[in-house]
Amino acid sequence: MKYSPDGKFLKTWGHHGSGPGEFDVTHGLAMDSAGRLFVADRSNSRIQIFDPNGKLLAIWKQFGRPSGVYIRDDVLYACDSQSSEKVNAPFHQGIRIGSVKDGKVTAFISAPDPSFEMPEGCTADKNGNVFGGFPAKYDVKKYVKG
Repeated sequence: MKYSPDGKFLKTWGHHGSGPGEFDVTHGLAMDSAGRLFVADRSNSRIQIFDPNGKLLAIWKQFGRPSGVYIRDDVLYACDSQSSEKVNAPFHQGIRIGSVKDGKVTAFISAPDPSFEMPEGCTADKNGNVFGGFPAKYDVKKYVKG
């Protein structure tokens, strides 16, 4: 749904499904500097990108099965807490980092071992530190550039 700055309802778009512009377990929203809306469409294993009026611009599958998305300075952080050999192969859980301009994944923060679960939500600070949120454990972890 889209609202005006004063809270007036303007429009809605999308519905449940797997086609372009449809959603299944949306789990996060973020906007880039151009005003485009990035939607973590988790169960469809993709990020859908819309203009401010709801027009579908692109569908990106290279960021795994995103639970959370965050954009800072046009860098996209996508948290994948569900991919495995059985779900969304060949992707693995982790945080994928890339450009909102071309969709290229430029970095990947992986789990330290296969039994470790990755976060559902993420954010980053101005120094490049990435923070992941683990809602089931009420925990936040900090990932520092090595």
